Amino acid sequence: MRLVRIEKGKLYVQGMDIVDGTPLLDIKPYVPEFDQREAEKKGWMEEKLHNLHRATDDGRFVE
Repeated sequence: MRLVRIEKGKLYVQGMDIVDGTPLLDIKPYVPEFDQREAEKKGWMEEKLHNLHRATDDGRFVE
């Protein structure tokens, strides 16, 4: 999916494979090592990819 814009706490997206009106539980970043689609950018995951083979999370929830 593509993030189009963010307004007042709402994410506006395109290209998502879901049924309209269903709740979303989790949105994950695109990581080319796990997916087949081409991405324009990897965002905050770019600097984390070198640890991918041994990481269990991206470090945001570890004290």
